[in-house]
Amino acid sequence: MVANTLKLFLEIQKKHFKTAFISKSDAFINTLLMIINNMSFAFMWWVLFQNRQSVNGWTFDEMLILFSITCNAFAIYALFFRGIDNIYRYIDSGSLDNFLVSPRSPLFMLSTSHSTFVNWGDFMCGFLAFYLSSYASLPNLFLIIIFSIYGFLLLFGFQLSIASVAFKTPNLERLGHNFLIAFLIFWHQPASIFVGWLKVIFFTAIPAGFMTLLPVEMLREFSWLTFLYMNIGCLGFFFLGIWLFNRGLKNYSSGNRFGVR
Repeated sequence: MVANTLKLFLEIQKKHFKTAFISKSDAFINTLLMIINNMSFAFMWWVLFQNRQSVNGWTFDEMLILFSITCNAFAIYALFFRGIDNIYRYIDSGSLDNFLVSPRSPLFMLSTSHSTFVNWGDFMCGFLAFYLSSYASLPNLFLIIIFSIYGFLLLFGFQLSIASVAFKTPNLERLGHNFLIAFLIFWHQPASIFVGWLKVIFFTAIPAGFMTLLPVEMLREFSWLTFLYMNIGCLGFFFLGIWLFNRGLKNYSSGNRFGVR
C-alpha cells in the first residue's frame, strides 16, 4: 500500500513537472524572480541588523535560520501539496466529487492536485540562508531538514483546519486566504518580539511560534523538552486538520459533478 501510494505520488509530481515545463523560459524566469523576491526580503533584514545589533536577543544569524526553515517548509507545501488551497472552491462548486470517486484517499488526491514550480526558488534560498549563517554545519543541516518537515506539517495542518470550516460555512475562500497570509506574516518575524498576549496568539490561533521560536532555540542549545513541545504543536495541528477534514466530509453534500482524475 505504501509503495503504491509513493509510486502514485511520484507520477503526480512528474505530471506537474512536465506541465511546468511546457514553457521552459517561463518556469526559469518565474523561479528566478521568486529567488530575487526572497533575497530582497533577507536583504531588508540585513539592513535592519546593520543599524541594530539584535532584536530581543535575536541577531541576523537567527533571522537567517528562521528564513531557511520557513522557505523550505513552504516549498514542500507549495510544490507537493498545494491542492489544499483549492478546497474552498471545490466545496462551493461541488467539484470535490471528482476526488471522492477515486479509490485513493480523497485528501491525498486533493492535496497533490496542484503544484507551483516557482517554489523551487524557496528551496534554493532556504539552503543558501542556512549556508550563510554562523550555524552552518553538517549536524545542524540535519536539524534544519527535520525542522523544515515539521514546519510543513504545521502549515498543512493549519491551512487544512481553516479550509475544513468551508464544509459548514460556504464562501470562505477570501477569509481562509487572509488567515494564511496572517500565518505567513507571523512566520517571518523574529519570534523574540512577541511577548504577553501576542505570544499566546503566536502559539494558538496563529501557531507560527512552534516553527519560529522553538527551532531557533534548539539550534542555540538543543533540548528534548523543547523538541517535545514542537512535536505536540506541529503534529497536533497536522492531525487536527485531517480530523476536521474527515469530519467535514461526512456533512458534505454532493454537487452531482463527476469527473475522472
